[in-house]
Amino acid sequence: MNRSHLWKLILIVVIVGSCIVATMPPTNQDLIREFEHQAKRPDATLKEIANKARQLETAVPNRSFAHLKEAVGTNDLTKYFPQYNVAEKKDPNTFILYQVQKAASGKIHLGLDLQGGSQFLVQMDTNQLARASDKESALENAVEVLRRRVDKLGVAEPILQPEGDNRILIQLPGLSDAVKDDARKSIETAAYLEFRMVHPNSAELLNQGVIEPGYEVLYQEARKTARNPEARRQPLLVNKKPERGLTGKFVTKAYLDRQPLTGEPAIAFELNSEGAKLFEELTKEYSPKGNKKYQLAIVLDGVLYSAPEINGVIPGGRGQITGQFDVKEAQGLANVLNNPLEAPVKVVDERSVDPSLGKDAIRSGITAAVVGTLAVALFMAVYYLLSGIVANIALILNLIILLGVMCSIDTTLTLPGIAGIVLTAGMAVDANVLIFERIREEVAKGKSLRGALAAGYSRAFGTIFDSHVTTLISSLILWGLGTGSIKGFGIALTIGVAASLFTSLVVTRLIFDFLLAKKPHQVAAHASCHQGHQNRFHEMGEACLCRILGHYHCWPDVWIHGSRP
Repeated sequence: MNRSHLWKLILIVVIVGSCIVATMPPTNQDLIREFEHQAKRPDATLKEIANKARQLETAVPNRSFAHLKEAVGTNDLTKYFPQYNVAEKKDPNTFILYQVQKAASGKIHLGLDLQGGSQFLVQMDTNQLARASDKESALENAVEVLRRRVDKLGVAEPILQPEGDNRILIQLPGLSDAVKDDARKSIETAAYLEFRMVHPNSAELLNQGVIEPGYEVLYQEARKTARNPEARRQPLLVNKKPERGLTGKFVTKAYLDRQPLTGEPAIAFELNSEGAKLFEELTKEYSPKGNKKYQLAIVLDGVLYSAPEINGVIPGGRGQITGQFDVKEAQGLANVLNNPLEAPVKVVDERSVDPSLGKDAIRSGITAAVVGTLAVALFMAVYYLLSGIVANIALILNLIILLGVMCSIDTTLTLPGIAGIVLTAGMAVDANVLIFERIREEVAKGKSLRGALAAGYSRAFGTIFDSHVTTLISSLILWGLGTGSIKGFGIALTIGVAASLFTSLVVTRLIFDFLLAKKPHQVAAHASCHQGHQNRFHEMGEACLCRILGHYHCWPDVWIHGSRP
């Protein structure tokens, strides 16, 4: 084997091996068993937790995470799972269970149409929007915002559609209990940002128990840390309405930042020209007057995140949200601020979708896909004999690479995705057919086997490359611009087309070169078999293997016996 072939072989082994590893484990593992397996210092308490969780799971199946969380109760899991850094986590037990859940999850994620999932009905509060056109626009904007929000979870291909004039139906396939909690929180935290003024006499009024009309009491959260072990919530008297109508709709950009003095995580934001003008007017009006300073409350979905003092006029529409954040929370808040809504939303209904409702249809679809792929492989093996087997090897590697890449990027497999995989299999076989037919034509011209092989791949390359690239362009558009099941089809087709191009041009060529190298002194080929074979499929007793490349032309018996016919 020459150096070029060696590098190709190494490349193929690395790619295929990586894809196989990426699919392991393909399906979800037992969460409670994984919980016991990851525990470093198990004792009687841990075993009791696991046994209780199993009893709950037996009574109510398919809720392992919730049962495990209930079984843990007030026990501290940190001593059993020192491998997880729980520093500054609000709920260390839940964080640890999330990590165990992630480790137990299978790499092949099935869509809502294959395994069921979660469904949320979200209602938007459009009462504050005066015109009907504003309500319609706000609902359309909410669909796109929530779609981007759910896409960032990376757990499913969402289906979002309006229901009526103020509701949105969200379907998320196959969410675990742990991810379901994150999904609900992400949906409800809809980035309705408001800039409100804190009452100038907030502390005095609250001490007296007085709440002026138009104001409400909000609490600024404080995290308990090593430096601040006695952190307490600070109450503030905050205006119920945003000052000058400043809300999240004016935000153009938000990103993770650091506080200049402490280095603590913060969220920097930028406003558009209109918002910048309003923000400048606000800070100018409430600039310090003598020893009197005013606070601007930054409220997200009714939760007070910070209330910094206004120290002067702030031009340019740039600001910073500070508070007791860790990096993950600050990044999450920046993400939701990048997708502001014109009106707040809340989940009014949540339910699980049972995959058994369409079980027969799903089984039929999967069976059709498997039968179709096997039929194509069988045809190649029968019609092209050994070359067909080579094509089938490439087809198997194509499917392994496709699934491996899909698992690596956490793509959800849906029925349309399966259709994309079957289409990919057909395209892979089609590329091999083009190559084999070109080689057959070269053999018919009397070229040597090695020369026919090189010429066949060279002549077929342009056609194969053009057809795959044009299909790739279309699939990339479906991936980038499509949603739901359309996006799933585009993802599967994109990855499959790229894998097909690799296997048909690199893998099969390497196999043929390897076979030729086995008997280098016998590469001369007869242009055709003797006349007795012209009107027959082939005769098993003859040495030459006619129809390896079709149409009664033969290759020498170099593949099997090492002798010419």
